[in-house]
Amino acid sequence: MKCKYYIMLMVLMMAVAVIPAGAQDAFVKKKIIKSVKSQLKEEKYQQAEDILNKLMTDRQEAREDAEFHYLRLHTLHGLATAENRNMYLNTRPDTAKYFTYINSIYEYGFSCDSLDRLPDVKGRVRPSYTSYIINMLSTYRNNIKSGGKYYYKKNKYDDAYQFFDLYLTTLHHPLITAAKDYQLDDDTLAIARLAVYSAFNASKHPNVMKYLPMAMKDTTDYALLCQIGSTSLMTMNDTVQALDYLQKGWKADPQQEYFYVHLIDYYVEHEQYVEAIDIIDKQLEVEPQKRLLWFVKGKCEQCIDSTDLAIQCYQKAIEFQPDDALSYSSIGGIYIDKAREVYDINNYQPGTQAYTRAKRRQNQIYEQAKSALENARKYAPEDKALWHDGLMEVYFKLNLGKELKELENEK
Repeated sequence: MKCKYYIMLMVLMMAVAVIPAGAQDAFVKKKIIKSVKSQLKEEKYQQAEDILNKLMTDRQEAREDAEFHYLRLHTLHGLATAENRNMYLNTRPDTAKYFTYINSIYEYGFSCDSLDRLPDVKGRVRPSYTSYIINMLSTYRNNIKSGGKYYYKKNKYDDAYQFFDLYLTTLHHPLITAAKDYQLDDDTLAIARLAVYSAFNASKHPNVMKYLPMAMKDTTDYALLCQIGSTSLMTMNDTVQALDYLQKGWKADPQQEYFYVHLIDYYVEHEQYVEAIDIIDKQLEVEPQKRLLWFVKGKCEQCIDSTDLAIQCYQKAIEFQPDDALSYSSIGGIYIDKAREVYDINNYQPGTQAYTRAKRRQNQIYEQAKSALENARKYAPEDKALWHDGLMEVYFKLNLGKELKELENEK
């Protein structure tokens, strides 16, 4: 049967060659419209769709004719209704095809209206199909949302976003709001959230930001949306806004590590240690027993040469985690640096009382380093990077030959 209609269409096209130029388009259009309407009357929607699809693919004048778009709406409505019946009866339905029809109904509904509103030769605008288009779009309004949810459940996020985007961008379109039963759906913000999740899962970060402000009007999943926003903006190299979303998320959920950890990471990476310490101090008001915060604060204090404060921070970290080899290693490293400073200042005065006092003081500091590094060794014996080289220096400076030899044999 399909072959018959393709042949019919080809014959109609060939007839153009023997018709006067001025009457060609009118003749072809009249014949095709008659053929399509015949198919629609007999509910042969696929045949009608095939004719219109080929015509509108091949000929620009057809693509720019409102009546052909109007007929296309009829064929798509028929195909969608038939597929919906299959789903209802569970007779091998093609759900994806059904939603494709719905998407096309919206596409041709809007294009038909645009063409229908073009002024005639006298400059008059006299649309003929508005009521039908409004009714058609209203009929399938909820199916647009359903299509997005269908693809979202199947993890087809690009397709899901296409439907959610279509629904949201047409919320206030005159063809939508003109429907008699129109009202703004209660789940509009939920659809915005799904649009954000779909775009994010598809790694389409600009699309994330298109609907994120709308989605965040509802506090549901507010912290998660802040996390998605900050991640997307960082990917888009918009650091200023990304930090703003991190701050918002941190305020909304102070115990969510993602926010304050990423804020701290950003400031540390940019060597803005004072700003990082400010974040840490505020978070310690919420979680004063958080070992990680004390440890990171110690590192930041160390970076701005506040070594005494750094040691205090590492000691607090150890209070909350007695086997904290990292903190013991950091304390040991600070004491070694302090011991070296004493030596550097006084090594040019051998034999003097000042030198003797400095040497004694240096040994005391190395003893403190020894205690810390031996604890690091105790709690992380396999992680020699934390303590081996430091202890080698300490044992050498303190003339602990036995211990030094033992370490040398471990290399």
